[in-house]
This record gives sequence, C-alpha cells and structure tokens, in this order.
Amino acid sequence: MRHHRFHHGPDSPPRPPRPASLPEGAHRGLPDAGDAVHADAAVVGELRDLIGWLRQRLRGEHTVRASVLTLEPNGPDSHLILLGEAEARLTNDPPRLKARLDAAELAQIRAEHGPDFDPAGLVNRTVTLSLRTSLRQRFGRGAGVQAKVMGLLSIGQVPLEADLDRERTLQRLRLEGRRFGPETWSEPEDPCDIALVVSEHGEVRRDVEHVLQPLEEAELIRIHRVWAIFEGAGAERSLAEAFARVAGLQREHSLSATLVCRGGGPVEAFRPLNAFGTANAAASSEVPNLITGLGHAGTPRTALDAVAAHSEPTPTAAAMRVRRLVERTGTRAERALADLDAAIEAELEAAGRIALARAGAAFDRVMLDLADLANERLCQLGQAVEQSLLANLAAATGVSAKAASAVATAGIDPLDEGAPLDETGDDDLLSDALRLVIAAGTGRVVTTAEQARAETDLLLHFPDGVVPARVEPLTTATLYATTH
Repeated sequence: MRHHRFHHGPDSPPRPPRPASLPEGAHRGLPDAGDAVHADAAVVGELRDLIGWLRQRLRGEHTVRASVLTLEPNGPDSHLILLGEAEARLTNDPPRLKARLDAAELAQIRAEHGPDFDPAGLVNRTVTLSLRTSLRQRFGRGAGVQAKVMGLLSIGQVPLEADLDRERTLQRLRLEGRRFGPETWSEPEDPCDIALVVSEHGEVRRDVEHVLQPLEEAELIRIHRVWAIFEGAGAERSLAEAFARVAGLQREHSLSATLVCRGGGPVEAFRPLNAFGTANAAASSEVPNLITGLGHAGTPRTALDAVAAHSEPTPTAAAMRVRRLVERTGTRAERALADLDAAIEAELEAAGRIALARAGAAFDRVMLDLADLANERLCQLGQAVEQSLLANLAAATGVSAKAASAVATAGIDPLDEGAPLDETGDDDLLSDALRLVIAAGTGRVVTTAEQARAETDLLLHFPDGVVPARVEPLTTATLYATTH
C-alpha cells in the first residue's frame, strides 16, 4: 500500500502541553535537534509513541470493494492476493494492497461458496472482502501495513464490454486496410534505439529497467522513455500522444523496436487499450516492431495486444524479448567474426603453401646450379690433378705425357703410335720415381711405353700412393672435332 492518509480523530495521540509564555523582555533561544517548530506551537513526540499509536490505529476489520490483480501461492492452501481499485481512476500510480488468504479462511469461503471454489477464479474480478489490518515491522524496510482476508462477501461478474470493444476496434482496422499483428515484425540486425512507453511512476518501469538497464549502461542500446497514462478518462489521449512521440523518434533515430508496458489492474482499467484511437495510433507504420507487455498472465487480451507484432504476458517478459534481440545480435557478430577468422586463416594458409612451394622450387634451382658449379669445379680440379701427375710422370721417366683433356685440346694422343715419346724416340724403361706400373685388368707389370699403349686401365705406383689411369685412344674424327 503506497499511499497512507491518517486523520487525527478524537483518539489522536495526546500532544505535549504548550510551553509557558516567556517573561516580558526575554528572548527565545534557537531550537535544538529535538524540537519541532511550528507557526503556533512546538509539538515534540517520540517515534516509538507514534508507531505504537499507528499500530493501534491500523488494527481492525474493514470491508473493502476491490479488484483482484494477481494471486500467488504462499504455502499449502495459502495464497497472497494483490488488490487494486475496483474502478479505473485517472492516476499514474494506483494504490495496491497485498492480503494473505490462509487455509482456515479458505475452508470457510469454500463452505459458503461451494467446495469447488478456486481462488484463481478471482483474478480480474471485482470482489467485496472482509480484511483484518495491522501494522508490522519489516526487517530493513521499516513499518508496513499487513492485511489478512477474513471473508469473501461477493464476487462480481466478468464484464463483456471489454471484449466487445476489442472486436469492434479490430474490425474497423481491418475494414480500413491497416496492417497489424505479427506480419509487421521486421527482425532488426543491430537493435540500438528502443522506445519505451510506460507510466513514469510505479513498479512496471522499475521491472523493465531492471532488465534493460545493464544493456543501456554497457552502451549496447539506447532507451528513449515516453511517459503515458494508462488508466482513466485521459488515458486514450495520452497513449495517442505517446505513439505520436514514438513516430517522431522513429524519424529521428530509426528505432529498432517499440516497447509498451503496464501493470495489472481491473478489466475496466484496460478499456483505453481497446479504444480505436489507441490501436489506430499504434498501428501506424512509424511505430516499428511493437512489443507489448500488458498486465499479467491472467489479463484478457486487448486490441493493443492484437495490433502488436509480439505480445508478451508480462512487462518483464516483453523486456526479456528485447534483451534476447540484443543477445542474438551479439551471437551473430561472434559467428561472423569466427567465420572471418576462419576465412583469413584459410587465405593465409593457402598463401603460405604457395609461397612455400615457390621457395622450394627456387631452392631446388639454386641447389641444381650449385651442383652443376661443384661438378664443373671438380672436373677442373680433376684435370689439374691429372696434369700434375702426368707432368711428374714425364719428369721422372723422361717421356712426354699429357692429360687426356690437354691431349684432346691439342689433338694429339700421347700413347698414339704416331706421337713422339721424347726427343730421341727411344722406348726407355720407366725411371725409379715411378716405382711400378701395373695393368689393372691383368695385373701384369708394365715396363715399357709399348706395353702401356696396349692396356686400357693402369695403376701407377708412386712412393706416396697409387693413382689409377685410363688409356683411351683418339680417333681421327675425334681429333678433328677437338682441334676445330
């Protein structure tokens, strides 16, 4: 119960006596912290005395006509009933009172109204209750009013006017060719700007902001709050003006969604939501992705629910739908980033394989060039060694000897029969420097140049080792090609 008004009746707590008048010429000192200064007198009292007086004042039984907004279980055969005004009034923050229905009182009500009585059937109906109220202390929250249901005196009928108003409004919208309902939903890729149409006061705003405010603080969304009145004679005009402001926000910010929320109440309180002016303004193309969370799970469906692209049973559920939109956007962004990373990795891997293949081919070409260069250098080295051996052999034997490469260059075979051996032309024995010449094929010791000409492979034995040699005769064609 949010509003309390206490009237000082005959049983008002006694006030302390007025202070005696000061002597003439005396001056009153400044009041201390315990004084309450008024225009006519100072009233001082202890807080415990005030709470004790309130406890006595609020204790008693009362007969109340109200509407049942919600009903929650509170243990076995015990329920908590949220009571609201029986008739809608022009107020932004209508009063609410939560009363407890215990098992003993429920059994008495069933005895009066029949054994099949179900407390859930009281939701959205006007009832007359007998309540017992008192003041209670709530830990950490101060004093509060508690109520207990003592009896159920009458149960009102469910009104049919709301259903008739809703059907007339929807039929008129269809005749005018207006598009509304789930077909108007367009999935936002990146929800950012959200319009929130809600009452400035009350618990509904706090419930919705409790869900969406973390996203707003993280700068994932921006909430444009539009205050409206949902109950009373001016509610229809207030809601039409609120949707007009939403249309202006749409032109300015390109809204991703429009969220309309209100709390529970009697069925009569939802009549402005069934009015044609409200539904027609909400069905405008400039009110994008309308999401409604009106009342609670037991609230009858309104024309505004039918016009909306998505209708949720409670304001919290409507806020959660917006939250899921943002979370799905984050999931899609993460998936897109993962796909991008995979594509970049594949491109880099392919480019790496191509670069590696090119580097391998270049390396193979360089190695072949190096092998050719090494082979050429080895051939040059072999020719130099061969020339050096033949020069030493010639110096030791006195016989003119040339390497095969040199002979090929000169076009003369040193072992050929027409080639000169020395200046005298004698077939002398090999000198002592060449210790031994052996034919590799037969193992015969060669002692003369004539014998060396007849062999193909020779082994030249020197004091420091053995050198193999090969005798290859040169033909006339080969000599001609070599000299030219």
